[in-house]
Amino acid sequence: MASQEEKSEVVAAARADATRNRERILEAATKLLEQSPGASLGEIATAAGVSRSTIYRHFSDRDGLIKEIGERPRTAPQEAEELLPPGELGREEPVPLDPVQVLDSVAAPLLPEQLVAEAQRIAGVPLGLYVLDIDGSHLLRMAGPTRLPEKIEAPLAVGPELDREGLALLRHALADYAGVEIVPLWLRGRAIGVLLTLGHPRAGLAELAPQAAASIAMADRYTDAFARAQRRKQPKAAAEIQQSLLPPRIARFTGAEVAGNVLPSYEVAGDWYDVVENQDGIWLTIADGLGSGTRAIASAAVALGALRASRRSDGTTKEALMVMHSTLKQMPGTQTEMSAVISHWDPATRELTIANCGHVPPVVIRNDGTAEKLKVPKVRGLGGRAAPEPAERSTTLGAGDRLIMVSDGVVAEGRKKAGLGIDGLLEAAQRSQSGTAPDTVREIHSAVLAATGGELDDDATAVCLAITHPR
Repeated sequence: MASQEEKSEVVAAARADATRNRERILEAATKLLEQSPGASLGEIATAAGVSRSTIYRHFSDRDGLIKEIGERPRTAPQEAEELLPPGELGREEPVPLDPVQVLDSVAAPLLPEQLVAEAQRIAGVPLGLYVLDIDGSHLLRMAGPTRLPEKIEAPLAVGPELDREGLALLRHALADYAGVEIVPLWLRGRAIGVLLTLGHPRAGLAELAPQAAASIAMADRYTDAFARAQRRKQPKAAAEIQQSLLPPRIARFTGAEVAGNVLPSYEVAGDWYDVVENQDGIWLTIADGLGSGTRAIASAAVALGALRASRRSDGTTKEALMVMHSTLKQMPGTQTEMSAVISHWDPATRELTIANCGHVPPVVIRNDGTAEKLKVPKVRGLGGRAAPEPAERSTTLGAGDRLIMVSDGVVAEGRKKAGLGIDGLLEAAQRSQSGTAPDTVREIHSAVLAATGGELDDDATAVCLAITHPR
């Protein structure tokens, strides 16, 4: 006969197991409902690896489960999606779609229809694959039944990518489309498209969606199909070149997230920016070419190549600017000059180093909401007759701080320019309630569009580095 101590141990073990099951259910339901709001209890049970009866032992019904999810302390999205350390990248369970196998088996231009067919087979309802156009204002149907709208006006996104707040805005905007559910295609912290379902899916698409996103990202290198689908009108040649230079608009890095975009998307051209994470930290560069059009963006492409050549050869920020300058000097003709600023943030030391050649100085919004203008001496830009002497500035960025870099088209006054000024820029950035990088850029560009009525004669570029938890 078991002793009282043994009985107590059994009870304690049962309670611990019940606590683990409850937490597993809540975590699985939070993730699944975020991607598929109409997910059933059965689908949640499958995702959590428990039976439906186990769910009912903890929650009276689906509404009770959703209520408790809403009352849980929320982890910041960027922290919840932190990249896994080495040695924890594998997974034992099968996935519904293998991006490598897809790329080897399906012709790249046929991938959209193939993904829709596979998703419809799993979901048991009609659905369409939608992408955002390059100015982030419309959803465009790429594949799926024609009874779904070909084009849907959408809340402003960060170019052709959505963050979680942008997805929430989109869901709210589509609330009037009865029976339509949105399944985002997440990849490294941003959605590069969505599946719109006509009716509640018979089976969840939460596992398929990220695999589909990875397949699209890989196939995009081999076809114009996705780029064509993201353009609701023909861009000018210079703008098309500009789009090809830009990095992902939303990116998750070590201890930080970055978002950036250039407006307008179909014309002008001359601005560019670049973002990358290396072992020494995160590099952010923004440049504004002299004039606009094909010659200006050709100079931008040359300067970007020079930047990367220096950076990949362990050059410093100041050295990279000088390599860009000497390379631009070799170009024939006029209008090869540009302003540029490079910021480098080290997540280990939290140190931010800025090297500036004639560009709009960056600004910082601290965790407590106070603003700091990172003034630097006025120096020459790149590509001119005289060699510039980059102005340097250092500070630190901690958790909750935001670095904001913009081009002249955001702050300068003039015909069809936003003319926000530095104070107006800070005011727009501080309107972001969440303080995330994508929402900050969205607020800045919303202010730009409001100030110009959407008619810009100069590129308006905004980039934000938001620190989440420096190491």
